[in-house]
Amino acid sequence: MKTVKEMKEVVKRILRDVERKHLAVVAAGLAYYFLMSLVPAMVVLTAVAAYLPTQNGQQVVTSFLSHIMPRQSIALIEQILTTIAPHRSGLLSFGIIATLWLTSKAIKGIISGLDIVYDVHVPRPLWINRIFAFLLTLAIGVLLLLGVVLSMVALVSETGPSPPLWIKVEPYVQRLLAAMLIFGAIELLYLLGPNVPTAQRLTIPGALFAAASWVALSWGLGFYFQHFGDLKLDRIYGVFATPIALLIWLNWSAIVILIGAEINVNLRPRKILTAPNAEESIIRRTNAA
Repeated sequence: MKTVKEMKEVVKRILRDVERKHLAVVAAGLAYYFLMSLVPAMVVLTAVAAYLPTQNGQQVVTSFLSHIMPRQSIALIEQILTTIAPHRSGLLSFGIIATLWLTSKAIKGIISGLDIVYDVHVPRPLWINRIFAFLLTLAIGVLLLLGVVLSMVALVSETGPSPPLWIKVEPYVQRLLAAMLIFGAIELLYLLGPNVPTAQRLTIPGALFAAASWVALSWGLGFYFQHFGDLKLDRIYGVFATPIALLIWLNWSAIVILIGAEINVNLRPRKILTAPNAEESIIRRTNAA
C-alpha cells in the first residue's frame, strides 16, 4: 500500500510540475520547430532513398514512417515526396544543409525544454548548446537512416520467396524496430540534452514512457482521425484538415517527450533532487562575493 501511495504522490507531482512549468506551451513551440524541420528532412530521406538498391525508394521511406506517424500525416508526406522526387538530386545538398540547420534548431528547442523540466538556472553557453544540438541531430539522423535501411530489407524480403511465418510477423517486427529506434533517439536526448550532471540523471523510465506513448499516439490518433475525426476536421478546416492533424500529432509528441523527462526528474532519489538547489545557492553566494 505504501508503494501505491508513493506512486500516486509521484503522479501528482508530475501533473503539478507540468502545469507549473507550462510544458504545454513549451510543447507548442517545439511542434513549430518540428514542423519546420520536417520538409527538409523528407527531402534528404527521399534523396538518399533514391540511391538505395531498391526500385521504389519512396515506398521504403513511407513504409518506415508509417510506423512512427499517423496515417493522415503519411498522406501529406507522400504528397511532399511526390512533389520533390523529380528534383531530389539537385535538392540533396540544399536539403542536407537546411535539415541540419532547422533540425538542430528543433533539437536546441528540446534542450531548452529539458532545461526547464530539470529547473536548470544556469544553461550551457550558446555555442556549446549549438554543438550539442548539431551532434544530436547527426545521431538521430543516423537512426532514421538505419530505420529506412531496415524497412528496405523488409520490403525486399517481401518481394522474394518468404516463409509464411515471416509474412505474418514482419509487420510486428517493423513496429518493434521503429519503437526501438524512437527509444534510442529519446534516450540520447535525455542523456545529452539537459545541463545536469550525469550522476543526477535518470533516463530509462522516461524514455520508455515517451517511446511507448509516441507509438501509441501514432496508432491512436491515426485510428481516431480515420474513424471519427476526419469528417469533423474536414467540415471545420477544409483543405487544412490534414496539416492540422499533423500539427496535433507533433504537439502531442513533444508533450510526451517533456513528460517523460518530468517522470525521470520525479523518480530520482529525493537526496539528489536537492542538489540543483544547493548548486544554485553556491552560485548565488559566489556572485554576491
